[in-house]
Amino acid sequence: EARPAPASVLICSRERPALLGDTVRSVLAGAVVPAELVIVDQSAEVDRELAALGDVRGCRVRYVHSSTAGLSRARNVGLRTATSEVAVMLDDDMLVDERWLSELLAGRPAAPRALATGRVLAAPPEGDAGIVPPAALVERDTPAVYRGPQAIDVVPGANVALPRELALEVGGYDERLGAGTRFGAADDNDMGYRLLRAGCEVHHVPSAIALHRAWRSRSELLRLRWRYARGKGAFYAKHAERRDRHIRARAGADIARRVRRAARSVPTSPRTTAAELISLAGMASGAVDWIVTQRALGRRRGRSA
Repeated sequence: EARPAPASVLICSRERPALLGDTVRSVLAGAVVPAELVIVDQSAEVDRELAALGDVRGCRVRYVHSSTAGLSRARNVGLRTATSEVAVMLDDDMLVDERWLSELLAGRPAAPRALATGRVLAAPPEGDAGIVPPAALVERDTPAVYRGPQAIDVVPGANVALPRELALEVGGYDERLGAGTRFGAADDNDMGYRLLRAGCEVHHVPSAIALHRAWRSRSELLRLRWRYARGKGAFYAKHAERRDRHIRARAGADIARRVRRAARSVPTSPRTTAAELISLAGMASGAVDWIVTQRALGRRRGRSA
């Protein structure tokens, strides 16, 4: 039996016990298990089966039943609970290849500011309409190293190994962003951007494969697109308000690209046109909402000081 890998795998969940249980079993069935598996569960009821796991193949399973709400808050609870130098983020609707963890960690240099990311591929459909939101996938199949701010998001929310203490030092995940918040996404975009600005290198490791389960119905796609777009708009607004020229340029390029795609698809693909228009509207909604709510919060803080 191989020795546990020196890392803490972190899985956050809320009211998805069946999916969560499958993900946990997938990690614990790997060729190499982590030294520690931290489960942060925001469900109403304690999952007694997971809470009782204890030590499995040398992996210490730590189940944390949290009264917090929101994915970013759960991830921050997990980062503070974990004890390993490296935290590996995984979502509760993923299944991993048996060599996933060893490949991901082998691709991360032993440096305090190094991250490793792997591929997130779609699993087979579960039911007639099982789909995976395209934004949840990472399909780049060639190794790459990224330094400094990028024109695209290169640090996903899951299948990423990051330096735990540095993630906390830069402020952890922004608890105003992500699933379960007013701005339902882009917590991962924001964390990745701040880590790159802090001098981190991102090493993409295509051989580290996680499968995203295709359990959602097609009818959810537009709602998810709107949510992702609102989060992205808030992310852009957060950094643009700080006079971040890179983010301003990136937001402008993103908007222009979507406008061009919507215009080109009008005669041939009304569905694509509608999808891009929804994304543009969602980004605008998220950006305006962020600016208004954060300025209102600033005024309230000023009056109470």
